[in-house]
Amino acid sequence: MCYKIVNKYQTKYQTMNKEEKIVKLGKNYINDWIKKNPNKRFDLSNLSFEGVDFSGWRFSKSSFNNSKFINCDFSNSDLSEVSALGVNFTGSMFIKSALYRANLSRSICIDVNFENAWLYRCVFTNSKIINCNFHLAKIQKVRWPVGFRLD
Repeated sequence: MCYKIVNKYQTKYQTMNKEEKIVKLGKNYINDWIKKNPNKRFDLSNLSFEGVDFSGWRFSKSSFNNSKFINCDFSNSDLSEVSALGVNFTGSMFIKSALYRANLSRSICIDVNFENAWLYRCVFTNSKIINCNFHLAKIQKVRWPVGFRLD
């Protein structure tokens, strides 16, 4: 006789898409995964999130490449050393977030709020930055798109 062993985690989440699973698992799960896997990147590439509250989450060294985070809240989050190439962050908030050495090259940042965020050695090369708020942001050694000026 053959038995199929299925744990309750698999049955509980098998009907959800990857985006729903990540939100359902929550920030404590992601934080623990990052701590246990310091040499790996948590992969959020090619996903699409809209209106999700990621405030206070730890995403350090994660991969967001080619994803969409529309109207998402990353306030008080750690996005240090994330790879966010070609990501659409339209309408999202990064209030008091850490973006230490984050690579946002070729990303779309329209109506994004970076108020009081920490942007140290961030890379925005070839990104589209329109109507963004950088009030009180700590900005040092950032690589901006050609011709971009903070007003």
